[in-house]
Amino acid sequence: MNLQGKKVLVAGMQSSGISAAYLLKREGAEVLCYDDDLKLNISEFICVHSLPEGYIPELVVVSPSIPLNHKLLAFCEENSVPVWSELELGARFLACKKIMVTGTNGKTTCVTMIEKLLNFAGLRAKAMGNIGYPVSQVVLDGTELDWAVIEVSSFQLEHVSETKADVAVILNLAPDHLDRYVSYTEYQEMKKRICANQTPADYLIFNNEDGAARSFVKNTPAKRIPVSTRSRMSEVYVKDNFYMFDDVGICHVKESKLRGEHNKFNFLVALNVGAIAGVKKEAMGKLIKEYSLLPNRIEYVTTINGKNYYNDSKGTNIHACRFAIESLEGTVGLIMGGSDKKEDFCDFFENLDEKVKSVAITGANAEKIYNSALKMGYPDAKILPTLADCVQVLSEKEGIDNVLLSPCCASFDRYKSYAERGEKFKQLVYAIKA
Repeated sequence: MNLQGKKVLVAGMQSSGISAAYLLKREGAEVLCYDDDLKLNISEFICVHSLPEGYIPELVVVSPSIPLNHKLLAFCEENSVPVWSELELGARFLACKKIMVTGTNGKTTCVTMIEKLLNFAGLRAKAMGNIGYPVSQVVLDGTELDWAVIEVSSFQLEHVSETKADVAVILNLAPDHLDRYVSYTEYQEMKKRICANQTPADYLIFNNEDGAARSFVKNTPAKRIPVSTRSRMSEVYVKDNFYMFDDVGICHVKESKLRGEHNKFNFLVALNVGAIAGVKKEAMGKLIKEYSLLPNRIEYVTTINGKNYYNDSKGTNIHACRFAIESLEGTVGLIMGGSDKKEDFCDFFENLDEKVKSVAITGANAEKIYNSALKMGYPDAKILPTLADCVQVLSEKEGIDNVLLSPCCASFDRYKSYAERGEKFKQLVYAIKA
């Protein structure tokens, strides 16, 4: 691929856009940077918030922040300008095999599991992509790899063209990002692009218990590996509470620090990816016994006066919140609310686990969530002004074993990221303990 002298516009100048710009510059492209933020300024590049008159690039590289209905993409279509995602750009320069993982929930956990497993086996592997480290930056770093383990969101898949996954993984699908897509069907179609360009030499690992994930098998000629926690369907499976690899026991499920069926499933996905890469059962056992959850993902914070506090700020949709509730033993006081993603909270409250005894709601869409709770007859939901108020009220409420922040919503109404929201929650909890 020769980018020398090509006029390339990079749109969306956050971390992935910046990395893309530097990679393009290295390859000799004439780079112009675009962002809707008028304050944008990157010293080594010309940065604009509107296209110069008469300027038509030969290629546009977009970061995930650029939605499908952005005026820039309409301009590209009108002028027959090809559009790549940053994923597409970076992946073209990776000289190793690619594992690409997508799904509504569990992507980051699964990607870090796979990375650790391959590293335990002595293979050079690195997690990248939506996990927070752009693929283009890995290329710029010159990291020599056997395997790239790429977390891919629907946003990143919108503009892939030639990128191919040697191993594609689809974990699950549930309504999400309906503030960006016109329908759940469109969201699913974006996810299915992970199978683009696969050949019979490649692999598709999918959740056999998820009907939408099963539908992906129609989109690829790759070897299909269904994964289930309920029965043996793949080379690595669970039998009588033991993880098994080709009929040989690895270890008991209770030797893991993680609980819940979804974590058991995540392990099975990672282990089956490992089996494809030639990983032995000793490394698999090491992963199961040593892996701990990442921050903001059902993260245990502390126990105060018999109540356990959990930070699941990454739980930005209903599907993730249900996973978090399922993982906990005992009754739950739930904190919800934030930037709305057009999910149906009536369905959430209609099917809410009985262990959830109280719900504290705060954030931009608090009224919507509260009205849904009232409509479905949920008896103990309350709107509170701040996250601090939610923590305080639930900490004082009797009959609750666990206080869980799992907002079902994005964080951008009050915070820069889910990580900042999770850190604020932990600070509030620690303040009670002090």
